[in-house]
Amino acid sequence: MKSLIDICFCDDEAQEHVVLKELAEEFLSEHADLSLRFHYFDSPAALLEFTGKNGGFDLYILDVLMPGMSGIELAGQLRSCCRAAEIIFLTLSREYAVEAFGVKASGYLLKPVCKADFDEVLLSCIRSRLAALENAVITLKTKDGFRRICLQELVLVESFNHTRVLTFSDNTVLETVVTLSELFNQLREYPQFCMPHRAYIVNMDYAAGLRKNELLMSGSQRIPISRKEYGKMKTIFLDYFFTS
Repeated sequence: MKSLIDICFCDDEAQEHVVLKELAEEFLSEHADLSLRFHYFDSPAALLEFTGKNGGFDLYILDVLMPGMSGIELAGQLRSCCRAAEIIFLTLSREYAVEAFGVKASGYLLKPVCKADFDEVLLSCIRSRLAALENAVITLKTKDGFRRICLQELVLVESFNHTRVLTFSDNTVLETVVTLSELFNQLREYPQFCMPHRAYIVNMDYAAGLRKNELLMSGSQRIPISRKEYGKMKTIFLDYFFTS
């Protein structure tokens, strides 16, 4: 299954949106093997409002010069909640490249953006992000000490009777003393993880189907979906499995 990569553009100039959308559509048509979804924002405030409510993106492409808040300042705020994301700056001058290192930028594109540069930088960041997702690990506190967890192998986290139980792809389980909310704060940076119910975190790489009140996992396990989360889960499921 292809991991879905969410890419965000933020530029205050309408004409730049036209150019970026054309470049993005061409890129999609030429890289059908990748599962990508593009989002567009015309101000830092709009982007920050969205990420505050819905979480961050995998890749940010930010204009450096925007009214109210520069792209560098915006990247600094995004880094505080989206540490693992890739960041590319759109700029009229290479002089901003030095400042970009302060927020761990992956690169920059000079305006007017040409297709060759766009494709090269975007593809490099996507490959870097995919590699990070495939090799991602976190360290969890358990009753016996600490354990490094490979996220690609984590299928499910359940919380019941004040215990959090992690299930892995080889059917082994592990208990952690970390709360479910603390654990999800670590996992929410990775697009394959979501919470269909307040007592569960699931890895969508192991999801097999969706019903009105439950998510079907590989191995026939059924995870309940709360009524208020169903709309969000439906969108996640359709985007995750049918976005090309």
